Amino acid sequence: MDTITNLLKTVICDDHPIVLQGLSAILIPEKGFEIQCLTQNGEDLIQAVLTHNPDVVLVDANLKNELGFDLITKINQQIDTHHRPKSFIITSYMDEYMVARALKVGATDCISKSLDADSFIHAIKFPKVYNVNQISEVQSNPIKAGLNLLTQREKDIIRLMTMGHASKKIAEQLCISNYTVETHKKNIFRKLKFNSATVLLAWFFANKDLIPTAHSNNFD
Repeated sequence: MDTITNLLKTVICDDHPIVLQGLSAILIPEKGFEIQCLTQNGEDLIQAVLTHNPDVVLVDANLKNELGFDLITKINQQIDTHHRPKSFIITSYMDEYMVARALKVGATDCISKSLDADSFIHAIKFPKVYNVNQISEVQSNPIKAGLNLLTQREKDIIRLMTMGHASKKIAEQLCISNYTVETHKKNIFRKLKFNSATVLLAWFFANKDLIPTAHSNNFD
């Protein structure tokens, strides 16, 4: 049996084990890949990249406590241009703003998790080529890319904040702990790049239509 050569050494980071298992099942040697490490957080990802010097890095856009975009920035800061892997943001919320944001931080491309196996592999091996206009798109719409990263729960919390509810009241309304509410708020600020609730609320009242919520009618 012939030995498979020139495999793409690959490191993957996603905080959902089922996603890691699924990608491991399709990125096999017969398809041209050698998975070197599966990670679930940024610290382990960066260590794996520095240790294994992979050809390909796949990073979830929205990890539990960090963004894939920020991790790619960190990777590129620690590895010189000639030795950087091809880095891909993988996401369930694919649109032009996500792609532009990925390109802006130095990613090779943004790949949708909804693709079938063959299309996903093709997207890695033959990434699209974009022009500078697509990169600058995110500069004029910095918040819109972040909105795609918000969970429904985070959108609900923003709505409740605009109604004047403090964290304790929001926790009661959503039947979650006060600590969980505060964690969601931190994630909202991080994703939208706001540094305070005041800035967030001012922006929200000017852009209400951008954050629809299926649960808003249930808020008293």
